[in-house]
Amino acid sequence: MTSESKCKVKDDLVNQLIALNDKLNTLSPGLLRSQQARAEVQERRESLYAEIKRHRAKGHEGKPCPAAQRVPYSSNIK
Repeated sequence: MTSESKCKVKDDLVNQLIALNDKLNTLSPGLLRSQQARAEVQERRESLYAEIKRHRAKGHEGKPCPAAQRVPYSSNIK
């Protein structure tokens, strides 16, 4: 499903999160150095999740992001 309203800020945040998830998946948990790197990446991921949540709620001059608006569920679909 494609949203009619686009938001570059939200898209950039989500793309950063995807890149971090990919990086996290490639780091081997068996090495101490990698465990430290994984912890750093995990902290950044948590920070991005919080930033995305804030942007969705009040990212456009104190108003919700239009790209984060969801279409209401309709049970009348035929």
